[in-house]
Amino acid sequence: MVINKKEMVNKTIAGVTGGKEAVAAVLGMSVDSFNNHLYEKKGSRFFSVDELVEMADLTSTSYVAEYFAERVGSMVVERPRVAELDSVDMFDCHLQLNAVKGLLDKTIEEARADGVFDSRERMTIARLKNDYQGMFEAFMLKLDALYAEDV
Repeated sequence: MVINKKEMVNKTIAGVTGGKEAVAAVLGMSVDSFNNHLYEKKGSRFFSVDELVEMADLTSTSYVAEYFAERVGSMVVERPRVAELDSVDMFDCHLQLNAVKGLLDKTIEEARADGVFDSRERMTIARLKNDYQGMFEAFMLKLDALYAEDV
């Protein structure tokens, strides 16, 4: 799902207690100045990369990273927390991976039935493909973190 830069900022700060006021204060600006940057009004440029990173750090969200990754055809995958990994987690992760792969395969097969992928089918397939690719990458990171020899 493609989001624009204003949506990215709004999603990033959505859960902040104090809202825009709190984020603006952390960035050293007034709410009016924050809004001017957000909507590029009164000669204000959009937020700098440093300001976006500061918002992401403040909120511990990945929307900023996802926005930039999407623009270059990449994706963001959360790094596993090694302390939380065990063979049960790996089994669960593998089951989820296979479930998404099965759903993707089923969706593709159903969409192929009439010989044409319509826009709704393409969007569903793209979403499931992204889900699968992200889960696969997360699975591989977990596998490596859990079983790699100490170097």
